[in-house]
Amino acid sequence: MKCFKLFILCILLLVIFSLPIYAQGNNYAKGSTEWLMDMYFSQPQFPQKEKYFSGEMLQDVIYPTIGEELNNSDSVSFRKIAANNQSQVYSVTINDKMHSTSFYCYLFNESGNWKIDAIRKFQLPGFIYEAADSLATIINPSDSVLSLQRMLALMISTDEELKTFLSDNVNALYSLISDFENNRHSRLELLMNQFGLESIYYDELYPGCIFILVGTVDRLEVGYIFSSNRSGLPSITPKRFIYIEEVLPKWFVYRTM
Repeated sequence: MKCFKLFILCILLLVIFSLPIYAQGNNYAKGSTEWLMDMYFSQPQFPQKEKYFSGEMLQDVIYPTIGEELNNSDSVSFRKIAANNQSQVYSVTINDKMHSTSFYCYLFNESGNWKIDAIRKFQLPGFIYEAADSLATIINPSDSVLSLQRMLALMISTDEELKTFLSDNVNALYSLISDFENNRHSRLELLMNQFGLESIYYDELYPGCIFILVGTVDRLEVGYIFSSNRSGLPSITPKRFIYIEEVLPKWFVYRTM
């Protein structure tokens, strides 16, 4: 009997220690969108990942996931920013000791099974970060340099920092909208420079929306949208507006690429 119990114990230990390491850290229901996010971005292993990819992601099966590349070296957080029965979008922030990186993950419901359909990384060219660091060291900057400092600081901000800026300055931004709508050009220019904003404009493709552009490099944009009608907003897609999130009623933050 003792030998039999010892045999059973050995079998159990063998099973326990042969389980993949990733299973210990993922507490989400297998197959859920949260589980997929954790597996792809946080876990050091994602076995049979091809079963959970669709669209353009099928081309990336041969490459490591973000979690496999990081191997638990950085802090990863994610949150859902859009959802319906067929698709969901998550914002992902990865922090190391130096800076934060923003990713956006697009999931698609394929015959009742959620799959990762596309991933986008928002990263400005290196010279933008270098310029922001250099300008930040200037003591007693001129008004034009100070405006550029503020613009670059916002451009390299995380989603949460962009949202905080809007919340902290919403009354002034309402004044900005009023000046724009009433063609008060002098006051408008003063406020734009005060906050380091590049431009404010209508886009005929999105009636009812006023875009406040923080800054742009090629097709990469960071900015805010003021709109009373959510149905008039651009759609979140991997192709252009990769991130849109409501911060306050009528106010949204966005990124494009």
